[in-house]
Amino acid sequence: MTPLVDNHKISNSFLEINIDSIIHNYQLINRKVGNTECAAVLKADAYGMGASVIAKALDKAGCSTFFVATMDEGIELRSCFSEHKNKIAVLSGLLEGSEDIFYNNKLTPILNDIEQMKKWAFYNRKKKISAPGILHIDTGMNRLGLTIREFHDIIDKPTTLKELHVGGIMSHLACGDQPGDIMNKEQLSLFLNAKKNFPHVKASLANSAGVFLGQSYHLDMVRPGIALYGSGSGSIPLNPLKQVIKLYSRVLQIRTLSRGASVGYGASYKASKTTRVATVGLGYADGYLRSLSNCSWVFFNNVKLPVIGRISMDYITIDITKIASEKIKKGDFIEIIGDKFTLDDLATVANTIPHEILTRLGTRHRRIYHSTDNISK
Repeated sequence: MTPLVDNHKISNSFLEINIDSIIHNYQLINRKVGNTECAAVLKADAYGMGASVIAKALDKAGCSTFFVATMDEGIELRSCFSEHKNKIAVLSGLLEGSEDIFYNNKLTPILNDIEQMKKWAFYNRKKKISAPGILHIDTGMNRLGLTIREFHDIIDKPTTLKELHVGGIMSHLACGDQPGDIMNKEQLSLFLNAKKNFPHVKASLANSAGVFLGQSYHLDMVRPGIALYGSGSGSIPLNPLKQVIKLYSRVLQIRTLSRGASVGYGASYKASKTTRVATVGLGYADGYLRSLSNCSWVFFNNVKLPVIGRISMDYITIDITKIASEKIKKGDFIEIIGDKFTLDDLATVANTIPHEILTRLGTRHRRIYHSTDNISK
């Protein structure tokens, strides 16, 4: 497998992204949902992994529908493709005066309220076109979308839908990563009732976690996001997905502390014995969350090493006492995330979700993309 970008020699840290593993995860989900369309959610620059690279790879793997969060993300993603055959849907919907931008870039707005619906219908009428929009029906998330009452109001007043080309309907699960939560079945029931009013358009409910709730949640389209990067989101007892990323950071300095010496801000760690400490070149500015202070782990040559002291903006400190001094030196790389301590493992220790870890990794890590295919960045 050939790295597409290999410039980690001048960096404090580097992030390996395995494109083949992303494709494996997409294909695994695709097989699981059978005849249901498998779209891909690439918002926030594909969760920080690089939307342009990943979109091209997924396109070659057969993915034709992508979801992004903002109009700007949609425009950038559209520029990745030489043709306009792919569908790109924008979750935040129409901004004031953005209709021309959506239409000219062949973006599909998610219509989150009646005002957006009316604007898109008026634009279609004025331009004499039938550009599709996707109706978002809120079945319990209470974030974006038409309330169930608003939805039934527009069904009872069909003039609201006149000249609105409904290209799909969608909703979003609030508790998909909690398989036993009764709210999943309640949302499914509400959405299926709404779907009866649009029997000939695609309906989508399941996000990554929803994919693993069972076939009844798949409907016409699923929208995996975090699952593409190997995370089970707590909803899969035996995670069949491949890990996608490995994060390494460089040892910048090594020192020996005597018993009683403290480490880092607030002196929150004090050595109980003579301790060898390595300072490593990443911190909360690189997405290594401050909540990992004094409680996380890293690896060096398969040896598990504790993170000690507070996480600072650019550095962490680790206890390397168990490694012989001749076996580790300044400039060596420490494994922060990998097969032995996965993205999900780190998120659990940080008391957060893998989505936050990925999207906060930032731009200071050198990206190295691995693929058996020739996919340019």
